Amino acid sequence: MNPTEAKRVFLKLFIGFLSLTAAIAILSVLSGDFGEFQLKVLVTTFSISAASICSMSCAAFMEKKKKKELGILGILFAAIATALVVGSLWWEINEAVYWKVTISFIVFAVAFAHAFLLVLPDLDPGHRWTQKASGVCIGVLALQIVSAIWGEIDHEGYFRLIAVVSIVVVLLTLVIPILMKIRKGGADLVRTLVLTENQDGTFCDQSGTVYSVTEVKTEPDSGGNRLQDDSN
Repeated sequence: MNPTEAKRVFLKLFIGFLSLTAAIAILSVLSGDFGEFQLKVLVTTFSISAASICSMSCAAFMEKKKKKELGILGILFAAIATALVVGSLWWEINEAVYWKVTISFIVFAVAFAHAFLLVLPDLDPGHRWTQKASGVCIGVLALQIVSAIWGEIDHEGYFRLIAVVSIVVVLLTLVIPILMKIRKGGADLVRTLVLTENQDGTFCDQSGTVYSVTEVKTEPDSGGNRLQDDSN
């Protein structure tokens, strides 16, 4: 399955489980019966929907940046995190170590998805350092949170440091889309269209738009310039 197809699958899963969550909530409200079972189903479907969102980010990253290993790792974290949450919910697991592992996988799954989303926009060369900085800051923040969980840190200075890194992450998360808009508004913008070939010979971009591509043959004229061959 190529990244484009994977993204479509995750999007369909997200819509499906989100619709299921809404249906269960509506039935519970109308029937007046909202017990433990309904809560477990709602949390399960919401967890799978959240994992689908993270996985879509990873699939988009794989498609655009051509770094398959990192994208697969992000999807793997999301899948394991969801399995651990659902397992603890239905089997009522309360061990502290189990929940530390679960929260760690959740943190890394969200961190991968967040970082991948921020490196997707095409920025001007002078602004791309913000994307690298965002990835570093998100990684540091994830490690800080996981370290605090496993080390059971309660030092005020440590949490102040986490707050500082969080503020930087929020800042970069807001700045990068603005820089993307600035680039799109520039007069010298050159659009780059990345296409992936489908099995039927058509092509599609990262948004799923399908294209039919035909080679344009050219030949030099007497002045050495290239002329289009209209034989097709």
